[in-house]
Amino acid sequence: MNYTRLILSRFGGLGDMVMLTPLLRGIKVLYPNVTLTVVGHPNARDIMTRCPFVDEYFTYDKSLHDTLFLIRKLWRSDFVYLMDTLYRISTVYAMARIKVRVGLPHKRKKFLTHYLSVKPWMNYAFEPVVYASFLKDATGIDVMQLPDWDRFYFPEANDEEKERVQALLKGYMQMEEGYIVCSLETGGWQKDWLIEYWQALFESLKDFGKKVIVVGSAPNRFKNVSFSNNVIDLRGKTNLLETGYVIDNAELLINCCSFPVHIANAMNTPVIGLYGSQPDYRCRPQRIYKSIYSKAPCAPCDMMFESSGRCDHPYCMDSITPEIVMNCVKKFYDEGMPLGDNNLKLIYKEKMPSELKREI
Repeated sequence: MNYTRLILSRFGGLGDMVMLTPLLRGIKVLYPNVTLTVVGHPNARDIMTRCPFVDEYFTYDKSLHDTLFLIRKLWRSDFVYLMDTLYRISTVYAMARIKVRVGLPHKRKKFLTHYLSVKPWMNYAFEPVVYASFLKDATGIDVMQLPDWDRFYFPEANDEEKERVQALLKGYMQMEEGYIVCSLETGGWQKDWLIEYWQALFESLKDFGKKVIVVGSAPNRFKNVSFSNNVIDLRGKTNLLETGYVIDNAELLINCCSFPVHIANAMNTPVIGLYGSQPDYRCRPQRIYKSIYSKAPCAPCDMMFESSGRCDHPYCMDSITPEIVMNCVKKFYDEGMPLGDNNLKLIYKEKMPSELKREI
C-alpha cells in the first residue's frame, strides 16, 4: 500500500462509530505512519477525537461551510473509503479531487472511481466483519489477520467527567456498589422495548436487590415515566464519555440494539441484548452473555442489504417479556456474572440459508 493518507467516511449512529474502531486500530497497527482521517456526524466528535487511532476527525452537516471546509482539507488526498450509501458526501469527495473514491455504487456511481460489491453472506455476518472485508477489497489492508482484531475501543472518561458522574449519584449510591445499567430508547422506535416492560423489569430487579442506572440522551419517546425507587434516571445528564464510565463500572447491561451495547463490549461489561427487527447475528456484540431475540415469525426484517425494511407496526419486541429477561438475569448472577464467550466466528450459522454457510 502506497497511500500516505486514508480517509474513512462513516455517517452512522454512535454504535456504528464504536464498531468502526477495530478497523481504525488495525490500520494503525499495520501502517503506523499513515495519516488516518475519519469523516462523520458531529455527535461522534468526542469519541473520535479521543480515539488514539484517529489522526483527524472532520464533520459534515451538508452546509456550504462544511462543504468548502472539507474540499480544502481533503484536496487531492490519496484515498477515501465510503462506508455507507450517502449521495451528498460522495459529491464533496469528488469535488475535492480525491484520487481513489471507493464505495457501494448505489445512486452515486458517477462520483466514485472504484465500486464495491455485496457478497451474499454479508446479510448474515457481524457488521465489522462486513466492513473489514470491504476494506480488504478496497485497499488490500486485512485487519482480520491481527490477533483479537475485533476488539472495540471506547475512550475512558477523564477525572473531571468521573467526578461529575459521582456527584450526580451522590445520595443515591456509590460507583463501587453493584448495579445494572439500561437505556430505554434506541435510534429507532421499532427497536424499542415497551416502557411497561421496562417498568415491570425494574420492579423485579428491586425485589432481586439490584439498583438500576438509566442512561441515554434526554428522553424523546419515554417522557414523564414513573420508575421504582431502585432506579436512578441519568437520561440527558451525562455526555458520551460519562455514559461510558457508568457502563464500565456496571455489573451488567440490559439493552435493546443500540449504542450502549457496543460501549459495554468495549468495556468488557456483560450484556443481555434484546433483538426484534434487528437481526442479533448482525448487530449483537461479539462478546455477549445472552442474546434474547424475538420469536415473531417475521423477525428479523431489517437486513443490511436488500432489506424489506422495518414494518410500521412492529410487534416483535412484545414477545420478549420481562419474565424472560428476569430469568436470564437470575441465571447470570447464579453463574458468577460471566462476560460471555467470543462468538464472532460462529456468526449464527444455524440461522443462515444452507447455501451460504460455505462462504463464511
